[in-house]
Amino acid sequence: MTASSRASMLDLLSADGPDPDHAEALMLYGRLVGTWRVENRYRFPDGEWRTAAGEWRFGWTLGGRVVQDVLHCPDFHGPYPGTTVRMYDVTTGLWQITWFSPKLPSYFSQTGRPDGAGGMIQEGTDAEGRPSRWTFGDVTPDSFHWQGFVATPDGGWDLFQEMHASRDGGQPIG
Repeated sequence: MTASSRASMLDLLSADGPDPDHAEALMLYGRLVGTWRVENRYRFPDGEWRTAAGEWRFGWTLGGRVVQDVLHCPDFHGPYPGTTVRMYDVTTGLWQITWFSPKLPSYFSQTGRPDGAGGMIQEGTDAEGRPSRWTFGDVTPDSFHWQGFVATPDGGWDLFQEMHASRDGGQPIG
């Protein structure tokens, strides 16, 4: 792949903002567009909780109907970030969401919607088919609290990761 074909692909992928025909609905996740500093607390397979700093970048893609992010926490996964693609489905009013990290490897497929309290809730399955739930709570223009859960055998939810995010520089970007 040449540098010019790479730039062309990125130009096709990126969008300057939300699709104007659905801008209001797209702002559920669109309000996160920009760069965030995160404190990422994650429970590793050995059961130990570890914390690391990271960066979470959100941006408009695919004609402004998708909010895509890249989460980078080098202390956990080296130079290999993960990405989430959140597509607004204009027919259902829901968000179709896919997260993956090729390094782990890991994959989640979820559906997102408002949580009724100013945040967002995403529910679906992980790569092993277990029910999963992710939440964005305490969402303000400059901060939010994200939590990731996996279902327990007794029907409850087990927290496996959480992040506290603050906007880098305090201003939305892009």
